[in-house]
Amino acid sequence: MTVRRRIVVWINRVLNLVVRGLRLRRFRGADLLLLTTTGRNTGQPRTTPLLYMRDHDRWIVAASNAGADWQPGWWLNLRAGYEGVVEVGGRRTPVVGIEVSGPERDRLWHQLNERVFDYESYQARVQRRIAVVALEPQTSRSPT
Repeated sequence: MTVRRRIVVWINRVLNLVVRGLRLRRFRGADLLLLTTTGRNTGQPRTTPLLYMRDHDRWIVAASNAGADWQPGWWLNLRAGYEGVVEVGGRRTPVVGIEVSGPERDRLWHQLNERVFDYESYQARVQRRIAVVALEPQTSRSPT
């Protein structure tokens, strides 16, 4: 891991602790959720605040990593097959993360940029395509 990446990861972790500690529900005018995933390398729980919008029963998020040119850890954990838990307003819901593609991705990407945040500014700075992720509730498990 490069020095720059280590610094960014450390800053992200500190900011995540502050957001969680303050129990913020909104940031930059958008709603916040807390996503807890299991670290694919450590096996430890990792909680990340994310801006989101609702799409029916799903939470839609962008794997933007604050404009860094690498995938966020939470997304790598979900892609590795680990489930997550979304917390909104004190309610915890087990979820899986599914990358949205095709016309549905285009629709949701546009809505995320209109309603939540200017992710296009991040996309312009990175070489990877920022994933649009649907966090879908798992009804077969009880909330943790």
